[in-house]
Amino acid sequence: DWSQFVDFDEFDGGDGQMGVAGDGKKGLEKEWTGATQMAKSKTMSAKNAWGKSTGYAEKLIDEKGMDTSRAQQLENWMNQQEVLAERKQHRFMTEDYDKVETDEDWRNLSKFGVERNQEFDLNEAFGAVQPGNDLQGVIELNSRINQPKVYEFKLKNSFMGFSDFRAAFSAGTPTDWVVEPTEGSLSGRTDTDFIIRFRPQNPGLSEGYLVIDTEDAKWTWKLIGNTSM
Repeated sequence: DWSQFVDFDEFDGGDGQMGVAGDGKKGLEKEWTGATQMAKSKTMSAKNAWGKSTGYAEKLIDEKGMDTSRAQQLENWMNQQEVLAERKQHRFMTEDYDKVETDEDWRNLSKFGVERNQEFDLNEAFGAVQPGNDLQGVIELNSRINQPKVYEFKLKNSFMGFSDFRAAFSAGTPTDWVVEPTEGSLSGRTDTDFIIRFRPQNPGLSEGYLVIDTEDAKWTWKLIGNTSM
């Protein structure tokens, strides 16, 4: 009986049918088994090439008796639609995220140098609003009663870095005057914009002082408002 013939005691180098001695399988049995495994591998490779297996094809075959190739085509189509939907959702989320980030960056840049760096009581730290000995200038505005007039100016910190500030009017300054912002942070590198509004409530002169304080510096402007008929 040549079915048990082995060239060597252990491994035949691939020339014989047995391959490995003592495995209990005949050469033809192993050959056909290998062919079956190869066919299955090719089928799985084709299935993976078109998409993942979800069991949908097997369900169509078992429940509806559909042809195997047609069932696999339908499953592949569904997988492709799922991948396309995921890509669209990912792109939407990315674009939406970038949009939010851009808006946030714009808002942050617009507030840069204005928002405070530290949380503390400015009035307690700086004390009462007192005009300084040196004037930065005189702001003189004329307007009709109840008609606002606007004056704008820029200011930098006296030192590098940032310093929290308070912008306020000295005692006795009429409520005709308004300043924005009233607090924030001054930068030593970029300007901070300030807006003065004068809206007279009564005829005549309206005088006072605008004072901007930090821990290390003070800026003072003389305010002169007048009503025109």
